[in-house]
Amino acid sequence: MKFIYSMGLTPLILLLVFLHFCDAEEILRVENEMSSTNPEEHWYNLTLMGMKIGHVHLYIEKTEYEDEEMVRTKTDTIMQFKGLGKDIIVETNRVEYSDLDFMPRYFFSSSNESGQKHVEGKIKDGVAYIVTTLNGQKTESEVELPPNTTTDTVAVNKLISNNLLKIGESINYYTFNFDMLKPIKSELSVVDEDDITYNTQKKHVYILEQNMDVLGGINTRLWVDSKGVTYKSKTNMMGQFLTLTKTDRKSALGEVEEVDITLNTRIIPTGKIPKTGASRLVAKVQLSKGNLIDTIMTNNIQNITLEFKQKGTLTIVKPHVEDIDSLVLPIRNPENQKYLSSTAFVETDNQDIRDKAEEIIDGEDNSWRAAKKLCKWVYRSIKEKGLSGGYSSSVTTLQTLSGDCTEHTVLLIALARSVGIPARICSGLVFSKNAFYYHFWAEVFVGKWVQMDPAFGQVIADASHIQLQGKMLESATMVEFTEGVFRTLNQLDIDVIE
Repeated sequence: MKFIYSMGLTPLILLLVFLHFCDAEEILRVENEMSSTNPEEHWYNLTLMGMKIGHVHLYIEKTEYEDEEMVRTKTDTIMQFKGLGKDIIVETNRVEYSDLDFMPRYFFSSSNESGQKHVEGKIKDGVAYIVTTLNGQKTESEVELPPNTTTDTVAVNKLISNNLLKIGESINYYTFNFDMLKPIKSELSVVDEDDITYNTQKKHVYILEQNMDVLGGINTRLWVDSKGVTYKSKTNMMGQFLTLTKTDRKSALGEVEEVDITLNTRIIPTGKIPKTGASRLVAKVQLSKGNLIDTIMTNNIQNITLEFKQKGTLTIVKPHVEDIDSLVLPIRNPENQKYLSSTAFVETDNQDIRDKAEEIIDGEDNSWRAAKKLCKWVYRSIKEKGLSGGYSSSVTTLQTLSGDCTEHTVLLIALARSVGIPARICSGLVFSKNAFYYHFWAEVFVGKWVQMDPAFGQVIADASHIQLQGKMLESATMVEFTEGVFRTLNQLDIDVIE
């Protein structure tokens, strides 16, 4: 099992929210106060749940890009934490070039969070041209941007340069998020003033609040002075706070504290204990905020009866599947054609994937019997099943035969798609031992959609799997599968009835 969407990718997304503001304020100060020969750097402690988990290093300088004067911002982030007792280190590096109007023109990022992952992008004439390279495999995409798309650097710059750094002022815009690789509807406003102490000196700051309309809503507060220096950023991450605090190099590079993200984010239910292999689950579920219908998926095996929008009864029934009712391979119905495609993490077109899948099914043309063979092979073949530090692709997983639920899932889906079985990712919760944990598993179409869990060796996923809302087809970032986590973590109570 892996809580990767909140343990790995989600802190990075939130961290980029903070860093955008840091970039904006410091870039503006570079523009107004520094000569082109004097770069500037800043260090920040990164804390989660009040404990230090890493640091951020920000380096800013004026330079040239394609014969134009630009501001270059380099952001390095290192986070260290535990997942079920295993040490995990996530390191990201990003370079961004912005023109003197503070519009992004080029960016490049790399991370060890998904193996060897690099993302390069150019923004021109309202379109972001993006190349994602994952372990040597390239995926190209184009993202159209709304006319009022900027970045957080531009938004904050407008507040300061247009004399809008005043309580009550605000800006509405779309920000292009460099981690999710898409524009996000956002609002930035000045909500208060305060005095803080930094290095024994009192600093008068303005408190900014950013609301991003994504993943159920991401809210960030920043403390910035009139010169554009950011001293603190604080994001409410699903009931826990992720905080950046300005400091010196020595402090930033100092020791971190032990935080086990997986154990701190599990949901311990009340009532009866679900059994492995259960064919039916009935539970009372309640959110502290939000809407159950927008949070928990409703489909052919999972249903919610509402008492009111935040409370209801969830019923999950494990399906029965007959070989005789299943379609013949390959399945080519137009409705599910997109679930046969090759993507950055699910490399259906890779020859090694295709060859292995054909070897496993050994001429079987019944889609359900073939799917069962593939699921059993993945479960048996991945010997090292420990928690990993990020998403690995299907090709990498085939090569290493190691990984947790995400690796089991992407490999099974790639193998299935390559022989003509439409397949997609399910994300949500699964019960194990004494709690529900965030989890990935697969779903295949054999005439109807059937959920399979290759990490648990279940050819039909049992009724202890609760699927949360989210996008059905994976992108080059896989970040979309964090939506259900944002809506439930530290907000969902589960009382098992049967």
